[in-house]
Amino acid sequence: MKQVSIIGIVFTIGVLICLKIFQDSISRIDEPITNIFVFVGFVFVAIIYGMSRFRKK
Repeated sequence: MKQVSIIGIVFTIGVLICLKIFQDSISRIDEPITNIFVFVGFVFVAIIYGMSRFRKK
């Protein structure tokens, strides 16, 4: 594996651990429409990121 991908994996795991530790202090969003917007935004960003990675190769 390249060094960049290893750093990305370690960073992602670190962020997930921090979110798990501070889970109680983060306010939760109970409105369903906001959850839909967050999900659609995440999918949109993931598609753009995937397309940019695909174009580089």
